[in-house]
Amino acid sequence: MDSVAIGGLFTLAGVLLGALVTYGLSQRADKRRLAAEDDRRWLNDRRIIYAGYLGLCFDLLEALDRVGTLLPYDETDSVDETDEAIIAEDFPEWHMRWTDELQPALSELQLMATPTVSDLADRSAYGILEASAPVEVRAAFVEYYPVWFQARDLVQVLRNAMRTELGLAPIPDDGPVRDPSWPWLSDRPDRNSYRQGHARTATAERHPSALP
Repeated sequence: MDSVAIGGLFTLAGVLLGALVTYGLSQRADKRRLAAEDDRRWLNDRRIIYAGYLGLCFDLLEALDRVGTLLPYDETDSVDETDEAIIAEDFPEWHMRWTDELQPALSELQLMATPTVSDLADRSAYGILEASAPVEVRAAFVEYYPVWFQARDLVQVLRNAMRTELGLAPIPDDGPVRDPSWPWLSDRPDRNSYRQGHARTATAERHPSALP
């Protein structure tokens, strides 16, 4: 075989090898792209499911508190007749929501969540249910509010576990002690900085307090 033929074979082999390398690299890139797209879809699905579940937990806590605050302050008193009528009407509906809405949402979440979030979501659901027990038996408010805050704290722990799983930093617990300027930001202009001079009118003369 002459040198020209040999050179042609080497050239052809080089072309084929280059094509195989290019194909292999392309396949690897496609696999990485598809994996990244799958990860984004899973993350988005989790975000939607987590947000729905978390919102439902907080909504049930707030709805429970609307009837929980009607309980007598301590055991020396009983539920007012009007308040009892409200509790008797609203509490069964609340319990039905816990069963018909929160439990299916928990099952859906547990299909997608990590073990940590799944466990905390389960704990949160039953913590909320336990917080309803004093309302169900018409116990005193002083027995109700500690377990309500305990359940709320558990939901906040769940919220931060969800944020961590979604790649977000945890947010501080919004406990009872807040900056005195809350909800306003202390480094922003205060309310008086927005006041403008106004011409004194007949109305303002009658109501001097209306002037800045």
